[in-house]
Amino acid sequence: MLEVIRDAYPETFEGLDPSKPLGETVFSGPTPHPNAVLNLFVQEKLTSALPVAYYMAVRRGLDSLMDGCLPASARLPPETLKVAMRGLIALREMELKETHRLILGPEAAHQCSSTACPSRGAVGPTRWKAYQSFVDRLTDSCGTGTKILQVISPDDVRGDDCYGFCEDYVRGWRHGHVGVRGKAWAALPDVFGFKL
Repeated sequence: MLEVIRDAYPETFEGLDPSKPLGETVFSGPTPHPNAVLNLFVQEKLTSALPVAYYMAVRRGLDSLMDGCLPASARLPPETLKVAMRGLIALREMELKETHRLILGPEAAHQCSSTACPSRGAVGPTRWKAYQSFVDRLTDSCGTGTKILQVISPDDVRGDDCYGFCEDYVRGWRHGHVGVRGKAWAALPDVFGFKL
């Protein structure tokens, strides 16, 4: 069972197989709430698994972290909740900052395959609306959780139906998102207040 936990709650992004599930889905029987898994790992002092356990809990957002209707095993004690909330805020800030940097920053400049791509030309209301819609689709647009470690597949973002952005632009974003995931992964221990 410890090997399964190590695979589902790994310490490093390096060599991570994106097709393998992370988190609570690896447990047999009914899938436990991420908060219950986090409580178990904190109680058992499974330090190496805690950064991912915290992430799996915070990716659902504040409502899930503070849900009073959950069973007792999934209600977070005050100190764990405090760490989780601090981490959620830090990851949300990173997610939004890095996504905007990828989409609007100088590294986003490239040769588009379409003259109609919103990534060309001056930023006006129409272009800004396309960018904001694009960012909302790729992040947790309602702001309750985070998708920063989620693997982006071609079906998640397609140039032909994504607010007019060309396929070359979208491909560049997907490639850049791998770097964002790596940066976020490396930051998880600090984000949740401990070093491994």
